Amino acid sequence: MFDFTTQAWIYLIIGFIATITALGMSIYKDGPGLYIIAYVLYFLILLLGAYNITCLTVGECYTWSWVYTILTTLPMLLVMGLSIYTAAAGNPQNTNVPVKKV
Repeated sequence: MFDFTTQAWIYLIIGFIATITALGMSIYKDGPGLYIIAYVLYFLILLLGAYNITCLTVGECYTWSWVYTILTTLPMLLVMGLSIYTAAAGNPQNTNVPVKKV
């Protein structure tokens, strides 16, 4: 199930140590709360990162390459769409400024 490469295992070990350290400091400082949920989600992200490293070193991960392409292209498309929308809408900061007629 966890057939990761050496590089991926190093990434996971360092990531888990850093995450558990940060979780411990967060719980010590503010008590348990939403931190635990966030760090559990981060563990899943670490596993995806290790899978990505394994795919980069071993290869033949065609489905993952398309998922990764979509996940990295989506923010670029959102920023481009937001930029176009902002440019088309004009200058929204000056819409409520009263104009004095001389």
